[in-house]
Amino acid sequence: MRITNGTLIRLLVTVVVVAAACFVFQPQIGAVLAAGPDWLRGVLSSAAESGADANASGGTAVVGNAAAVGPGEVPQAPSRPEGAAPMIVDYVHDGDTLFLYPESLAASETRADRLKVRLIGLDTPEVGDSAECFGAEATEHLRTLLPEGSRVWAAADAGPLDTYGRSLFYLWDDAGRFVNFDLVAGGSAVTLSIPPNETYVDVLAAAEESARASGAGLWGAC
Repeated sequence: MRITNGTLIRLLVTVVVVAAACFVFQPQIGAVLAAGPDWLRGVLSSAAESGADANASGGTAVVGNAAAVGPGEVPQAPSRPEGAAPMIVDYVHDGDTLFLYPESLAASETRADRLKVRLIGLDTPEVGDSAECFGAEATEHLRTLLPEGSRVWAAADAGPLDTYGRSLFYLWDDAGRFVNFDLVAGGSAVTLSIPPNETYVDVLAAAEESARASGAGLWGAC
């Protein structure tokens, strides 16, 4: 077979692209799955398994039962998906960031194994030195939903970590309330869509539209 210069160049470009992808994504995701504790691997691998099943059928990985919401429709909060992992709330930092640890750990072990979590699909006003309007209220909203020591159920999406190394989760409380949705619907958060974690993008956008229209939370205060 005769190999032309054009064919050789295309082959070299393909090799470089594949190698770059492995370099970028393997340390971020692969290391967590390989070296992390069993409970964390279980949470993250559930997303990987759902993605593999979807790829085999030509579909898109889905966590839970998200559904598109039409214009003017009242959004319904998705129920907790099968395979969500039970965890315990250690501390709520602000309206969209908190610390969790696996339910199986004793209280004395939490500091070593607790996980810093960023909620998927939303953004709340800042607190502290860079405080913004409704930041304190948004933090209190999350603390009311998830008091310290309470049990919560966590599910990952296609991308398990953000650029800061925080675990990205959707959360449901023990009563089945979708925490991410409740924060947006109550006006404590705005939507923030970052691919590939877009399973609930439509229902969260509809919740924001409803909160904005009614002047709920920050929409009426800021």
